[in-house]
Order: sequence, then C-alpha cells, then structure tokens
Amino acid sequence: MNKIQQNFMNTKLFWRNILWAVVIFILCSIPGDDLPNTPLISIPHFDKLVHFGMFFIMGIFLFAELSIQTKLKRIYNAVIILLLIAFYGGLIEYLQQNYFVHRSGDYWDLFADILGGVFAIIMYPWLKKQKDLLLNRKPFNKISFFKKIL
Repeated sequence: MNKIQQNFMNTKLFWRNILWAVVIFILCSIPGDDLPNTPLISIPHFDKLVHFGMFFIMGIFLFAELSIQTKLKRIYNAVIILLLIAFYGGLIEYLQQNYFVHRSGDYWDLFADILGGVFAIIMYPWLKKQKDLLLNRKPFNKISFFKKIL
C-alpha cells in the first residue's frame, strides 16, 4: 500500500469512528418520551442489548483503526479501547443523568457498554479473519468496493 492509499485508509477509519461516536451520542440523547413504543422495546432490559451492540461496534471500529495506525501490541490496543469505551460510556451516562431530558444515567448501561467493548476485543481477530477470507473469495475478490468500505 503506497503512502496516499495509507493516508486515505487512516482518514477513512478516523472519520468512521467519529461518525459512530456521534450516532451513539444522538441515539442516547433522544428524550425517553420520544422513543417509539414497540413490542421489541418492551422486552425487559432491551436497552442493555442496545448499549452492548453500539459499543461492540465502536470497539470493532476502534480496534481496526488502532491496528492499522499504530504498531502497538494487541494488549495495549485492548487497554486503550476499554479506556476509551469506559470514558465515553461514562460520559454518556453522566449526560443522561444530568442534562438530557427524560433520560437517566444507569450503571448497568455503562456495564453493558464496557461488556460490548470487551466482546469486541475478543471477537475482532476472528471477525477480521472471516472478513478477509470472504473478500478473497470469488466474486468478492473482483469487487474493490467491498475492500474499501470494510
């Protein structure tokens, strides 16, 4: 990969992480009264699954970026990711408790956030391997679009 391609990849990964953080912020700042009332949301502790999923994706995105942009060992990347996720999840819960309308902070939401990050760290090597195997198979190996967005 030449320097221009590497810079493009680094920029793409950086903005993907920023965009995902903004999506999480927006979803977590929606007033509770404005959330749709559907049977799926009525499932007990469904919000914990949502928090887990959002921060699992954040963990995967962060791991991909740190793996490409740094030469740190996997354990250091894992520590950085967990610290970032714990800080961001804690910030979201603090804002929900103190500033967002009709929202409340919850330690169990923060726990779900961190657990999503832990699972992302555990699953990232396997998911990356599966992605690489898929993109090297026909017909995907002929379509460079997939390699650029994933």
